[in-house]
Amino acid sequence: MRRTLSVAALCALAVALLLSGVIRPSQASSHREAPLIISDPLADNTDVYAFRSTESGRSGFVTLIANYIPFEAPYGGPHFYKFDDTVLYEIKIDNTGDGVEDVTYQFQFTNNIKNPDIILGMAAPNEALQGKGGIDPLITSGNDPDFNETQTYTVTRVDHASGPRGKVLASGLHTPPCNIGSRTTPNYEALAEHTVHKLPNGGRVFAGQRDEGFYVDVSSIFDTLNLRSITATGSKDTTAGFNVHSIAIEVPIKELTHDGRAPSNPTAANAVIGVWATASRRSASVFRAGQTQGARNGEWVQISRLGNPLVNEVVIPLKLKDAFNGLSPKDDAVAAPFVLDPQLAQLLNKVYKIDIPPAPRNDLVAIFATGIKAGSVPGAPQFNTFLSDGKPHEMLRLNVAIPPSAHPHRLGLLGGDPAGFPNGRRVGDDVTDIALRAVAGGTPFTPATNKAPNNELGDGVDRNDVPYLSRFPYLGTPHSGNPK
Repeated sequence: MRRTLSVAALCALAVALLLSGVIRPSQASSHREAPLIISDPLADNTDVYAFRSTESGRSGFVTLIANYIPFEAPYGGPHFYKFDDTVLYEIKIDNTGDGVEDVTYQFQFTNNIKNPDIILGMAAPNEALQGKGGIDPLITSGNDPDFNETQTYTVTRVDHASGPRGKVLASGLHTPPCNIGSRTTPNYEALAEHTVHKLPNGGRVFAGQRDEGFYVDVSSIFDTLNLRSITATGSKDTTAGFNVHSIAIEVPIKELTHDGRAPSNPTAANAVIGVWATASRRSASVFRAGQTQGARNGEWVQISRLGNPLVNEVVIPLKLKDAFNGLSPKDDAVAAPFVLDPQLAQLLNKVYKIDIPPAPRNDLVAIFATGIKAGSVPGAPQFNTFLSDGKPHEMLRLNVAIPPSAHPHRLGLLGGDPAGFPNGRRVGDDVTDIALRAVAGGTPFTPATNKAPNNELGDGVDRNDVPYLSRFPYLGTPHSGNPK
């Protein structure tokens, strides 16, 4: 089997679409959001988070999280889920506003099977079979002999100083197993905590299974906006009970800004960074009979991309969703017409008979494509996420000079909390409710429509089913495959 996709072809497609003016808008978090990526879940980037670390003593750090593999059933054995060792996973940072990454953290994984003669897959009672003991408990560490299908990874930083080959920050790092069940992984969070690794710069990194922290009523939204509730509560979290695989890295603020300094003023020139994550595969794969691993070669081709939540799913039209997954933010002018007159707003008007702001929707361009300029938010004069060279670049923007909130509000800026979305994204931010209100014009940017029900819209889900951690990597404990 051979799959090829050239960068030139993607660029040509983007230019052609721009000239022909065929784009229309939509908006959503990236779970099965495009036709091609649904057949490649191990590369499907589901959510991106970027926020100032909130643990005591970590005020000088930013936490970046990229989730992959949507809708993981906790009981999905015997091999369970893991990162794909043929995928290049990346978290990218733009600190100049041109939509081009200035800093990239790359993650590549290596699989290892300790005992291929065992029947159970990820977990194998090797010690019991060798007459060295019982089987309860089974896996207690990342390198436990009974952890049969292990995975290690390498973290590489690519920036202007390192050149394209980058600098390896750490290698041979262990991931935890999935939360298989009460016998195999009886004290899962303690096990997972042992696979949080320290980095030379004082930061930390983790890669492994976590609870799906994005809470939303997916089923009713995609039943043609047949919402069980259009307020904050009264509906069903249809991602509850599922897990994801997370890559989380904590980095000193000064290593992300364009001048290598940590700003103290939210309006400083170096205060805002843009963040997105990608997944890429080699351009060609060749399999022969009897092979379990085909030969892979050629350049890396990006097949998944995510910055702001809910963009490809409900802003980008169906015929462009695959192309959008392959684009860089520098090429996002092709999608600008669909943000200026979003189709989702029109559907909200038709279904719920609410007034919506007229096009062009410059308010949405600011929120999602250029960032928000200081002084444009009533009551928050220093709020600033503007990072752009004058062109639209869709990415998650974080002002690293705004400190964490002592009392986080799930609605972020709309709840009077400038440390939350659209200033970055914390794990508990209710991005669905925020996005619905923004698209409906229920924000201070559009005073004429900043009224009920526009500014009260929601999907009926206001919290996650599992508590978030108060420490790195912040996302909650994954659901057990066999809780007893």
